[in-house]
Amino acid sequence: MIAGRAAASANVRRKAKEMRKEHAAMRAEEKIQVDAWFKKFDTDQTNVLSREQLTALFTHVCGVAPSERALEDAMKVAEGVDVNGDGNIDATGVSRSRATSVVSTYKAYVQEEKWLDGVFDEFDTNKSGQLEPGQLQALLQKVSPEATVTDEDTKYVLSLVDKSKTGTILRSEALAAAATWKKLILEGKPHAKSRGCVVL
Repeated sequence: MIAGRAAASANVRRKAKEMRKEHAAMRAEEKIQVDAWFKKFDTDQTNVLSREQLTALFTHVCGVAPSERALEDAMKVAEGVDVNGDGNIDATGVSRSRATSVVSTYKAYVQEEKWLDGVFDEFDTNKSGQLEPGQLQALLQKVSPEATVTDEDTKYVLSLVDKSKTGTILRSEALAAAATWKKLILEGKPHAKSRGCVVL
């Protein structure tokens, strides 16, 4: 019995050592990749990637120029740096330590956007280039088939995402609508709690 425990403990230690080794190798590869990105795209050598430089990097990595929304999301983690040492912020951008996660997020965004483009066309049945509330409701149902999408849910998502104030969802707003709905589902649709309560 003691020998069995010792063998199990040794096996756990061996697996942990292997995992640390794999993690270290991944970190080394990641550093090489980030160094290559900065060598190519950090043209002003500020050690951060500006909005324009990030646009070039995203286009290089995914073959697709980023939308304004994707760039805005990426730049939320931008940092200011003092390049010349005078105590003032000279440049703002994405740092080396954030570059990998920002690129990974953008890759996922591009994949989701491609899928959503096809779905948008499927539900834009009248080919108007926008989703009316009933069409949006059908899209949200497809995004989360396990949930029931009510008219009120659709109106709520529309109120959050309809930046164009058209009362519809434009193609450029569809990804945000799907992401908002997924977030609401994960959070247990908190807007549903504010629909009123019944006092018994």
